[in-house]
Amino acid sequence: MKRDAGSGMDEAFARLMRAGLLISSRKSLEETLESILEMALDVTGARYGIFRLVDEAGEKLVTKAVAGENLGVPRAEELPIDEHSVTGWTAIHRTPLLIDDVTREPWNRIYYPLYRDLEMRSELTVPLIDASGRLEGVLNLESPQVAAFTDQDKNLLQVLSTQAVIAIQEARLLDALQEITYVLLKEPPGEVFRRLITKARDLLWAEDCAVWVLQGDALVPQASTFRLGREGNIPIEGSFVGSCIISRKLVVSEDVASDSRFFLPGLALERGWGQAIASPLVLNDGSVVGALSVFGSGRTFLAKSDWAKKVLSMLSHYAALAIDAETTRERLRVAQEQKSVAETFAAVGDIAANLLHRLNNKIGLIPVRIEGIRDKCEDVLSSHPYLETNLDEIERSSKEAMEAVRENLSLLRPMTLVPVDVGSTVLDAIEKLRPPDSVEIEVDVGGLPRVIAGRQGLAFVFLNLFSNAVEAMGGGGKITVTGRSKSKGWVEVIVSDSGPGIPRDFQQRIFDPEFSGKDGGGKGNLGFGLWWVRTMMARIGGSVRVESDGRHGTTFVLELPAEVEG
Repeated sequence: MKRDAGSGMDEAFARLMRAGLLISSRKSLEETLESILEMALDVTGARYGIFRLVDEAGEKLVTKAVAGENLGVPRAEELPIDEHSVTGWTAIHRTPLLIDDVTREPWNRIYYPLYRDLEMRSELTVPLIDASGRLEGVLNLESPQVAAFTDQDKNLLQVLSTQAVIAIQEARLLDALQEITYVLLKEPPGEVFRRLITKARDLLWAEDCAVWVLQGDALVPQASTFRLGREGNIPIEGSFVGSCIISRKLVVSEDVASDSRFFLPGLALERGWGQAIASPLVLNDGSVVGALSVFGSGRTFLAKSDWAKKVLSMLSHYAALAIDAETTRERLRVAQEQKSVAETFAAVGDIAANLLHRLNNKIGLIPVRIEGIRDKCEDVLSSHPYLETNLDEIERSSKEAMEAVRENLSLLRPMTLVPVDVGSTVLDAIEKLRPPDSVEIEVDVGGLPRVIAGRQGLAFVFLNLFSNAVEAMGGGGKITVTGRSKSKGWVEVIVSDSGPGIPRDFQQRIFDPEFSGKDGGGKGNLGFGLWWVRTMMARIGGSVRVESDGRHGTTFVLELPAEVEG
């Protein structure tokens, strides 16, 4: 039965005005689509409706929701996107299709009944197309009446299809954010970045995506869907991705081939990129720490679309949160470590200090006794050079032992933290080390603010690191010491060597007191010395971490609190 055009139109639009509120209250994509179908059936008088969405490969239409009267078991298998079905025809041509009678030519040849046991005569289909022109799926209505649908129904259904596209995109984005939130709470930044680039590519139908982290004046890739090969890092100045760092805003390139800012034209040609969009990673304190970039051909990915900008802005925020969360976790770990070290030294410091003090007293008697022997037995010693030589050696060794005891006692005593110049402390450690001529130590820490530390303890840290490096390099090579100021009142000092590196399997254990690199097949004096390095850094209020690919040298990164100028 036909509906009155005037009153029917008013009622239909009144329902559509309420549709957005009803749709937004649904919990899942399936529930949202079912609510849209119910509205479509109600507005058009159709008997059955079905949503089929494009699969990830973009080759088939997959049933996501079905609604109608007295539903049995529908034929909900996947349909190829071709002209062998009415739904596929709509997807191919991306245009609404109103069929008064599916039993007539040419539709009878491609009509695909939703229910085999029920005879349907009329069909109305509309494509689900987003703002960028990408096909999301097809909305299909059927009726047992001939010519059951009108142009008005088609127009109303197109309005609902627009709402469906918005609901689909929002649901996918929400699902992606929920998944990433869970990963954010459980996994390190690397895993969060890997999930983010996958979600960004899927949500935007792009070819590739990458997360970059700011290091100095370059952007270093942390996760990507493509291989950078030797190109690796990209500079901030003069690059497309770097421009979002400088401007602190989302940037878009609609043609990377002609964009002078694009730093990797060869890679763009190889991957078939036509457009790109990049967003800075901004922490809560306003500092920019990296960028999230997406690249696509432009066929299905439109970088300038509002949807692309929205998705990338939200995902880049989560990438920044991953970095911030890792920093917070590291701060907590360091704080816990500092507390543990403090408790340990409080418990054993007095005992160890008393033990070493008594040992010092015993060793201190040796030079006195030797002097007494010389006074009483001068004639004997003069006639026995062997005895004189051994007494000299005993005296020298005892003095060295006493000096070692005093040094170790100082490490166990409470540490007074004062402003310390990093450069002069490094030079003190080098002077004490006395490296062989075959080892070059290059120091570039000029301009660094003073750090809050114990001078002797910090020198001890550098001495241990240098000593390990010399041994790891087999007596010859280069050690480089550099530094930089960080935000939030911290200074980083980087100690790198040209040795063989530390295997990744060892890197989590090298600071354990019982671990030895020699036992594990590695080179260098790894073990108790590095435990002391970590312990001293914890007492200072800083931290230490190791970086190495296991083949090309080792880098230790010391993070120290900077002096706050009042």
